[in-house]
Amino acid sequence: MNPEPAPAQNGVDLPHSHLRPGLARDGIVNLRDLGGTPAADGAVIAPRTLIRADALQRCSPASVRALYDHGVRRVLDLRDDAERVESGSFTVVDDLPIDVQHVPVVDPAYVWEIDGVALEQVLAHRYADILGAFGDRFAAAVELVASTDGAAAYHCAVGKDRTGLLTVLLLGALGAPREAIVADYVRSARVNVMQVARLRVLGHPYGAATDADLAVGVWSARASTIESTLDLLDDEHGGAVRYLRDAGVDDEVVASLRHRVLIRPDRTG
Repeated sequence: MNPEPAPAQNGVDLPHSHLRPGLARDGIVNLRDLGGTPAADGAVIAPRTLIRADALQRCSPASVRALYDHGVRRVLDLRDDAERVESGSFTVVDDLPIDVQHVPVVDPAYVWEIDGVALEQVLAHRYADILGAFGDRFAAAVELVASTDGAAAYHCAVGKDRTGLLTVLLLGALGAPREAIVADYVRSARVNVMQVARLRVLGHPYGAATDADLAVGVWSARASTIESTLDLLDDEHGGAVRYLRDAGVDDEVVASLRHRVLIRPDRTG
C-alpha cells in the first residue's frame, strides 16, 4: 500500500511523509522536502526538487533507496573533509544513479571570533561571518542544485546552520517571501532538542549543550536570528539574488533553478 501523502500546502501535495520514519531510524531527524513553499509570482516549489537534511552519511541502504525513489539524483555534502573522515559520507548502493558532491561551504581553518558577542546574538554574528567569507562556496552549491536533473538533497552535520544558510539563499533566489524563509528555519528548533538528547546518550561532546544553548545559543533556531541574516542580505548585498550574482552565479543559473523547481498550483479545486 502506498503511504498517505503529507498535507497539501498552497495547493501542492507533499508526498514525502513516508521518508521520515525510515531515515529517523538512521538518526536523520532534520529532513524536509521544501515542496509547497511559496515563491515568486504565485508559484510554489514543486515537491521532490529540493530536500534539506542533516547527516545523510548515516543513511542505511534502505534509506538511500527511499531517497532515490523520492526523486533524489544528487546529494550535496556541505561538511568539511575532517567531518567526512570522522563520520563517513553518503554511500550510494546498488549502483543507483545518485551523484554525490562534496561542497564544503565553510573553510575548516575558519576561526569564529565571539568575544564580546551576547549569547543571543552569537548565531547571527556567525552567519554574517560565514556569508561574508564564503560566497564563492555557496555559489558553487547553488550552481550544483540548479543543474540537478531530479531532486537535490543537501546536508551538513545537524541540518541547521550551513544547510540553513544555503536554504535561505535558495529560497531567496526563488522569490520566497520572508515569512516563509523564517518559518522554514525555525522548524529546526524542536529537532535540535532531539539531536542534543541523542548526542548526550552517545557521549558526544555536543551532548553537553546547555538549555541556554538550545534556547538562544548555538543550538537554537530562532526567528530573530534568521531575520538578522535576511536584513544583512538585503542591506549589504541587495538580497539573495544580488549576493549570489556578486559571488559569481550567473542570472541564467537562477533562471534555470526557477524553471526547474517552480510550479503554479492548481487553483481550480
